[in-house]
Amino acid sequence: MPTPTAPNTSRRPAQRPSTTLRKALTTLPLVLFAAGAAAQSESGETRLAPINVEGAGVDSAYAPVDGYVAERSATATKTDIPLIESPQAVSVIGREQLEDRDADTLTEAVEYSPGIAVLNRFNNNIIDSIGINIRGFQASDATYRDGTRLFAGLPYDAPIEPYGLERIEVLRGPASVLYGQGQPGGIINLVTKRPTATPLREIGLEMGSDHHKQLKGDVSGPIDEDGHWRYRLTGLMQDAESPINFIEDDRVYIAPALTWAPSARTELTVLADYQKNESDYYWTGFPRAGTAYDSDNGRIPEDRYIGIPGLGGYESEVYSVGYLFEQLIGDRITFRQNARYRHIDYDVVDVFRDYFANPDDPDDPLYPLNEDLTQLSRDARLRFDEGDTLTVDNQLVTELSHGNFDHSVLVGFDYKTLDYEARNSGFRNPTTDIPPLDLYDPDYSQDYALPTTFTRSRTEADQYGLYVQDHVKYGDHWAFTAGARQDWVKEESLGADENDQNNLSWRAGLVYLADNGLAPYASYSESFTPQYGVNEATGASYEPISGEQYEIGLRYRPIGWNASFEIAAFDISRENELVALPSNPTVQDQIGETRSRGVELGAEIDLTRGLSAIASYTWNEVEVVEAGGAQATNGKRVVDRPEHIAKLWLDYEFQRPVLDGLGMGAGVRHRGSAFSNADNTARYPSATLVDAAVRYTFDNVRLQVSARNVFDDVKVYCTGNEPSSFCDYGVGRNVLGSITYRWD
Repeated sequence: MPTPTAPNTSRRPAQRPSTTLRKALTTLPLVLFAAGAAAQSESGETRLAPINVEGAGVDSAYAPVDGYVAERSATATKTDIPLIESPQAVSVIGREQLEDRDADTLTEAVEYSPGIAVLNRFNNNIIDSIGINIRGFQASDATYRDGTRLFAGLPYDAPIEPYGLERIEVLRGPASVLYGQGQPGGIINLVTKRPTATPLREIGLEMGSDHHKQLKGDVSGPIDEDGHWRYRLTGLMQDAESPINFIEDDRVYIAPALTWAPSARTELTVLADYQKNESDYYWTGFPRAGTAYDSDNGRIPEDRYIGIPGLGGYESEVYSVGYLFEQLIGDRITFRQNARYRHIDYDVVDVFRDYFANPDDPDDPLYPLNEDLTQLSRDARLRFDEGDTLTVDNQLVTELSHGNFDHSVLVGFDYKTLDYEARNSGFRNPTTDIPPLDLYDPDYSQDYALPTTFTRSRTEADQYGLYVQDHVKYGDHWAFTAGARQDWVKEESLGADENDQNNLSWRAGLVYLADNGLAPYASYSESFTPQYGVNEATGASYEPISGEQYEIGLRYRPIGWNASFEIAAFDISRENELVALPSNPTVQDQIGETRSRGVELGAEIDLTRGLSAIASYTWNEVEVVEAGGAQATNGKRVVDRPEHIAKLWLDYEFQRPVLDGLGMGAGVRHRGSAFSNADNTARYPSATLVDAAVRYTFDNVRLQVSARNVFDDVKVYCTGNEPSSFCDYGVGRNVLGSITYRWD
């Protein structure tokens, strides 16, 4: 694994030994010893069946998806079951779909799935999961890699590189019964590319809008003749700018992987990755005058940058190493251990619109704008953060049968630890001096002073979880899933007392499998999120934020079609939310409650005549049930949660010999209007955007041109009124062209 570059010690605190790393280093030798012992005792066994990367027939929950329609998933139950038997809604986005749509970010990868709402505009969107909502709840801490949680407890993280993924699975609804703490909206599980039993070679070049240049490659195959050893190496280099002036979008990504399968009973895959990002935050925050409507000075350019060019912006380094170990014990029991250690550090230099009152005149009604609405007051904040996470998930799975009952019993114990440290200058630091910026005639050469004083914080947290699940098939028509989990969470922050929290979560679901491919289901599931500190309003420690969901649905896998249709209705409530008291905003009472109700329709289709399609519609109503204080927003909708979302992508591969190798796709994304303020008196506009792609494949070469927002339909998203309005532009047209060469 490549070694990350040394951090800038002039801007960071002295480096400390990572307790998380030490814990990680003690775990891997145990697995290697177990695998070696198993290999010695089973040397006479037939080797593990290879995975054909082209895909055929019924797929595996961990292998590439053949086309657009996945057969199986492991995210919903941590076992390899048919999707139609899952008691919760799951979407699977495979490699072929990602390539056909040319999805270069996590947001682009998941945006056509049901229940997903993404931002169509610029504003702090460098971290893609911040701009993703699942069933009305933000997904910023709901991203997993091969079943292990990525979130390090820091306010920012790093963007996901989709080129390193084989498939993306979105489990909608609470998942705490298997994964521990999390949001009730669901999780996004990223399945890493793994070594293949057959040779795979690929190199590609991509160029496009905003001086985008990307070179990528992917090689894999067996190392020895027997296929006991397999490897994979995936890498990418990107040099690009962005639609906003002076903002770069550069990236380096490399991911080696190695599989050792000494027998059909034992397999160990080691996965590593390193990623370096250099970019900036897309802060805007313009007035309505000059954006929503022309001002006397004209229109503020869509590419206007309000920061200080060359100052730094956002730089991050992420590296991780983990393994997936599987051992068959006897004939019925399988032991799995999945582990991942991940380190992230980032430097953030934010220069942005000043959100606070005029320090010289708090009653100034125009601040942060001048009287002509041309000059924007600015502030700056510096953060230097780093974090370590370690997750080890141990699973025992056994298959049991008696009478007409077939059980797949899962017993697991997982351990998660995080250790993060931050230096933060905060807002309105007295050592900061950033001059105002003229939005129509900016002068970027003005003198400025960045903050020089910082607040240091450090947090260590451990979570232990014990869980059990039984997936029962009764005859050919019934599938029942039930599970429970007990979590113990311990957290300690610098300067604060240790905080311990416990939680019991459970889930149950029933599916009926009809002979004609219909599968109605119903389920109940729970979630929890620990909250640390003392409730000053009551004097008691905070309780975990809890969530629960009721869901009913219907899946349809028509006989003789490679297609999947689904409809789901859900009702989610999240309680014990922290709410600032109007009498003292620095005190948070634990009385908040949010409710999300909705209906989702989805379809994935692969037809033999070259037509593939994905379609979805979501109706989602997210409202504040209990806001606390004066309760002025009780019954109001949550800000920026569209009620209606619809998407359609059609892809066609020509079948006639004269057009052999030619394919094209087109998509429509509709995001309905949403409220832009808490009292529901203003709205963000709706947007209907069109995407398209065309490709031509000959010999081993694939040529492709794709465009997002083909008609360059740029909306203006505003909240508030003058002079305190806050407006962002939508994301305009983006065109990419690529050439990919594949060989064996």
